[in-house]
Amino acid sequence: MITRNEIRSIPELHKSILRDKEQLIFLREKATSVPSSFTDQERVQTSPSGGGNKYVEEAVDLNKVIQRKELLLIELKGKVKEFIHSLPNDTETDRLTRKVLKYRYLKCYTWDEIAELLGYDARWIRRLEYRTIDRL
Repeated sequence: MITRNEIRSIPELHKSILRDKEQLIFLREKATSVPSSFTDQERVQTSPSGGGNKYVEEAVDLNKVIQRKELLLIELKGKVKEFIHSLPNDTETDRLTRKVLKYRYLKCYTWDEIAELLGYDARWIRRLEYRTIDRL
């Protein structure tokens, strides 16, 4: 079973992964770029790892962090699926609650995106979610 803290950590974990992936792209670009001042001159290596290797090492380390975060996100989303399937599905509110939880925690939509998609006020959508999650 998933805890309240675990389920509420999913959106931030998702954002963190996206930020890390942007940083990884930056590091990869830095690792593969050669400064124009070195194109016509002989390079002199002053450190054992070299200048560009620093970015390569950082990219490798960050990629490992991303992979760990993605595995955690997959695990948490699996728990959310189980939780959603355990909820009642009898009334329109039950079905709406399930949709809200799927959009928020499985697809990582924002509250405003969910509200627009479902045609409700974002505050009402959040209250619906809070009532359900607070039972955990």
